[in-house]
Amino acid sequence: MGSAPNEDVLNEFGKRIQRCYGCFIAYHLRDMYLGDDVTFFCEHCKDESMFHFADFSKLLDISKLKEVAERE
Repeated sequence: MGSAPNEDVLNEFGKRIQRCYGCFIAYHLRDMYLGDDVTFFCEHCKDESMFHFADFSKLLDISKLKEVAERE
């Protein structure tokens, strides 16, 4: 069987590209960390106060994501 629809949406969302605010190199969101001021950082520029994508994606309201709107 396939993965759950919510998991599919988060996987697709994680493929979005975002530049790191520290080094300005582009990464997939799934590889980034969220800072307190809603900025994204890579593995090399993050600090201990930031959340990895796997953690902050659990708190998202996925019904608001573009990936869900495109399915409807």
